[in-house]
Amino acid sequence: MSPSIIALVAWAALGIALNVGIARFTYGVMLPALQRDLSLAYFGGGALNAAHLLGYLAGTLAAPALARRLGMPRLSRYAHALVALSALVCAIAPGSAPFGPMLLALGRLGTGLGAGAGIVAILVIVFAAVPAASRSLASALVWSGMGFAVVLSGLAAGPLVEGVHGWRAAFAVSAVLAALLALVFPPRGLRTTGAEPAAAARAGLSQFLRARWSFLIGAYFMFGAGYIAWSTFAGARLAAIGAPLGAVSAMWIAFGAATIAGSALGFAVLRIDRRRRFALVAALLAGALGALVSWSDAPSAALAGALLVGLGTASTPTIVTTYARERCSAGDYALAFSVATAALGIGQLLGPLAAGALADQLGVAAVALFAVAVYALGAVLSLLDGFTAQAARRTGS
Repeated sequence: MSPSIIALVAWAALGIALNVGIARFTYGVMLPALQRDLSLAYFGGGALNAAHLLGYLAGTLAAPALARRLGMPRLSRYAHALVALSALVCAIAPGSAPFGPMLLALGRLGTGLGAGAGIVAILVIVFAAVPAASRSLASALVWSGMGFAVVLSGLAAGPLVEGVHGWRAAFAVSAVLAALLALVFPPRGLRTTGAEPAAAARAGLSQFLRARWSFLIGAYFMFGAGYIAWSTFAGARLAAIGAPLGAVSAMWIAFGAATIAGSALGFAVLRIDRRRRFALVAALLAGALGALVSWSDAPSAALAGALLVGLGTASTPTIVTTYARERCSAGDYALAFSVATAALGIGQLLGPLAAGALADQLGVAAVALFAVAVYALGAVLSLLDGFTAQAARRTGS
């Protein structure tokens, strides 16, 4: 890859680190502090994350239409400017009810709107600029950005959980990073005209109801519900069993490191033609097994579970975005990615709400079993998708 493409991939990885790693996983690290400072129940903590994910869903769905008006580069700038402003709102929210939670919910909604549109723009721009032979590598590098963010969150677990201003500082850092992303893009001299969406998708939304897409989209929905439920309440689970802060930090560091490794592993599997149709199955089964292991009360089980869940967390979007790009033209990719990510967004929206309600009724340990169930369903759908894709290649359809 040329230096300009490398710069683009690095910029995109930072965008994923912000809009996924910090926005979702760092939130899970600092949730115990938010619950303490704002007197939130588990459902309230899940609802604040759901507000972000509702915005993410709306931003994702709106991205293709907005890009037709603005172009992908300007959409990315405006989206990250919205993230910066909304994260700043979260950072200055009062620490008392009812205005604190209300302002946080508003800010989280805004960061989600910007993240949804911004991630669509990021990936469409990257795939337009990167040669076809390098797309799976670029996807793996971009999605590994979330892992680095989680590792840093784990290292900062002490201030995030026990610090007086820990969660405010996290939102302030998000605002600064989002402003940086809005200002530095696009790298000078980079061709971005191929990132413009076609005036209309050739086959329309009806194509996504066919087996060629529906199993993949369904599996991505299940992944969204499973990983966000686990990650939202992983820190709260350790707090509930009285785990020491060192164990909390170690779990998040392990999760982030495994996420980076999983992204690389997903790329390696995608390069093996005979195994690539099973890549998504393996990623989702790793998540299911990790969630099951983390059901135990032992902090060591949380560490082992984090390693397994992490292996599937970045590799799943790496695999899905690669699969989706292979199944459509460049002109249709913005719509295809938007539909797939919308399914992910709906799963992410429902996951913390359902898991928070279960935690309030049955205890936070129930979240792990919820994640096991949806991960397992996703693995079944991804297996069906693999067989469908193989049949389509044989018939040339």
